[in-house]
Amino acid sequence: AIGFSYLFKNELFKPSINSKSIAVLPFDNYSPNADDEYLSAGFTEVIIANLAKVKDLMVISRTSVMRYKNTKMSLKDIADELNVAHILEGSIQRTNNKIRVVGQLIEANSDKHVWAETYDANFDDIFSIQTSIATEIASALKSQITDSEKSIIQKKETDNIQAYEMYLKVKELKRTNYSENAAIRKELLKKIIAIDSKFAEAYALASLEYSNKVQFGIEKNSDESKVKSKNFIQKAFELNPESPEVRSAYGYYHYACYRDYTRALEHYMYALSKEPGSADINARIGFAHR
Repeated sequence: AIGFSYLFKNELFKPSINSKSIAVLPFDNYSPNADDEYLSAGFTEVIIANLAKVKDLMVISRTSVMRYKNTKMSLKDIADELNVAHILEGSIQRTNNKIRVVGQLIEANSDKHVWAETYDANFDDIFSIQTSIATEIASALKSQITDSEKSIIQKKETDNIQAYEMYLKVKELKRTNYSENAAIRKELLKKIIAIDSKFAEAYALASLEYSNKVQFGIEKNSDESKVKSKNFIQKAFELNPESPEVRSAYGYYHYACYRDYTRALEHYMYALSKEPGSADINARIGFAHR
């Protein structure tokens, strides 16, 4: 036992580092308005999701990197803990309708800058910034990015920036004080759909709200939640059946509302084909097999 412990501590059992592995640290919020924290959190999540769409990359999950927010640890130590070759760090600053995004990709072992860029643009251009970061990082790591992957990354979820901003707020509210924020999320989702009735991912997010009520037994009578979840996810699917977020939410509807793991897996596997590096989708597949 002592020998095994010694070997383990000396990391002889640690897997080799994938040269195309990357961890995206939470982007710092430099906006004058502290309430814009949701924007930096949402931006980080989108970058992770976009990079996860490139099959040639190995991307660490958002859950795993969030503990490094505001950390004093060195990038090399963080990379060592996560067993990755590269770290992406950056900041986002919004002032009125202007936005500045700074990003830099570091090779952890050498502390060498592999890629760095500063984007100054109108807030409406946030979509193109998110797309550029993912494609440029893939290029910097000499990763193969297919035309299909580029197309998925470049596809906007909505053309309405106001709806998109509220969408990011809802996602952040889901991560903080989930139960207490339920009414606020519901109201925001209603507004989003009123502003953009073709925003498929917003309907999917609304479906998740009701699927979760069933899954966690929040209501005594779950029939109403099942119906609402079904209505929202079917609308989302009708609008964008190729969206990984829509398909993942559809899988969760079958999983949470009816324990139909076979149908859940069908949707999850499709979602994974569109976002092969997604830790969240892989986790849901694991739960279904469990």
